[in-house]
Amino acid sequence: MNEQAAQWLADRETGSWTAADAARLTAWRSADPRHDRAFARAERLWHALDGTMIAPPAMPRRRIATPRRIGATVAAALVVVMAVAADLPLRWRADAMTATGEIRRVPLPDGSVATLDTASAIAIAADGRTIRLLRGAAAFQVAARHGQAFRVDAGAGRSVALGTRFLVARTAAGARVIVTEHRVAVAIAGHQVVLSAGEAVDYDGEGLGPPRPVAIADVEAWTHRRLRVVDRPLGEVVATIARYHRGYLGIAGSALARRRISGTFDIGDPLRAIDLIERTLAIRSIRLTSHVIILHA
Repeated sequence: MNEQAAQWLADRETGSWTAADAARLTAWRSADPRHDRAFARAERLWHALDGTMIAPPAMPRRRIATPRRIGATVAAALVVVMAVAADLPLRWRADAMTATGEIRRVPLPDGSVATLDTASAIAIAADGRTIRLLRGAAAFQVAARHGQAFRVDAGAGRSVALGTRFLVARTAAGARVIVTEHRVAVAIAGHQVVLSAGEAVDYDGEGLGPPRPVAIADVEAWTHRRLRVVDRPLGEVVATIARYHRGYLGIAGSALARRRISGTFDIGDPLRAIDLIERTLAIRSIRLTSHVIILHA
């Protein structure tokens, strides 16, 4: 989304902009409110920087700086600026956060431990026993404190530990809570459910979903830098591995994305995981360095 918005703005500001281009941009912005918000963010950054701090680098003397080449350079720079700017409010709020591909154990003030998944962030309240999951996912190993509950807030819901180990992950709509040891009470909008080990629940702004069973070894595998899947679509598996990769991982063709796969993959080494998938399914990939990888049949 940000990449598209940045490219549109770069084309408008540095390219040969026509009435037809303006019409296409209007259609793109109107197609989805998220498109419009992304373009508005790009415009605000452009004006704040006065279009000067992200000017394209000087070209070699014999290389012609065409509008297309300049636009691509400006767009790439603007995407970086937008990503940094979008992260600043989170950095100000977070007490601990991880980068893409990083999984880290964070000791908490009360003796508990939070293990942060890739690209995740938490804030720790003054009492040391209330955690807000700002982004991503985290696993909690809770230290017992008589009379002091351990709470994790994510979105509009709250999870209260009645045991020692559980995981919380932010989702597009709200959050998911998974219990791996003892019990956890999950509450939102006046509704509550108590989960036992091996159960999970999703919630959003409208309330709680039904509890469902999960395989504990599978759902907490990421804490050991592993991804365990049983008969899952390749597209889903690659999308998960991509969260740990500093670059782009994709699949060419919906038929390939629907192919089923089972196995255990090393998310600490996404390239190795992709190599294993290629061998397992006898497929190939196009690679532009190690950062852009597209799997194909």
